[in-house]
Amino acid sequence: MTIDKQWVQEKYLPQLSGKILFVGSMPDYHNLVKTPKSFETLDFDPTAASKGDISPYKHHVCDFLDFKNKYNYDHISLHGLWGNGFVFKNGTLETDKIKLTKVIVNSIKKAHSMLNIGGTLQIGPNTNNVDPLYDYLLNELKYELLERIPRSSKGCANNIFWGKKIKDNNFTFDKENLWDIIINTIETKGLFNG
Repeated sequence: MTIDKQWVQEKYLPQLSGKILFVGSMPDYHNLVKTPKSFETLDFDPTAASKGDISPYKHHVCDFLDFKNKYNYDHISLHGLWGNGFVFKNGTLETDKIKLTKVIVNSIKKAHSMLNIGGTLQIGPNTNNVDPLYDYLLNELKYELLERIPRSSKGCANNIFWGKKIKDNNFTFDKENLWDIIINTIETKGLFNG
C-alpha cells in the first residue's frame, strides 16, 4: 500500500463525520468514517457499482464537474483523480497542459463552492505541479492547513493537501498552466511528474 493510501485510510477518513463526498470509488471507505450513512461516493464510471467500490448509502454516477446537489458537504475528497488515466489517454500522453490545468482548477473551484465553512477539502493528484493551487487555498482563500505531503520517492504517490475552509471567498485562481514552470523539463527529458 502506498503512503498516501495508508494516510487516507488511517489518518484522514477516521477523523471525518457529517456529510462527506468522496469523489472516486474505493471499497469499504464508508466504514472508516464516524458517520458511514452520510458518506457519499461519486464516480463517472458506471461499472464502479458492480465492483462494489461505492458507498452503499448514496452513490452518484457522473463527471464531478457536471454534478449538481441541493446541499453542501462537511468534507470533500478529490483524492487520486488526476493520475495516469487523466494524463494518459489510450496510452498517449496528454500534451495540452492548459486543458489539464483547467480540469484541475475547475474541480477544486467546484469543491470549494460545495463545502461548508468549517468543512475540509482533501486533494491528492500525482503531481507536485499543483503546489501553486495549494498555496492559493492557504494564502488567498484562507484555508487552515491540516496536512500537506508532497509527492516523493518515499512511496507517497500523490501530492496531498488537507485544509479547513475558514471563509467563503470567491475562487479566482488565474494561473493558466500549472506546468509552465517545468514545461522544458517535461519536453526535453520526457518527464511528466512535478
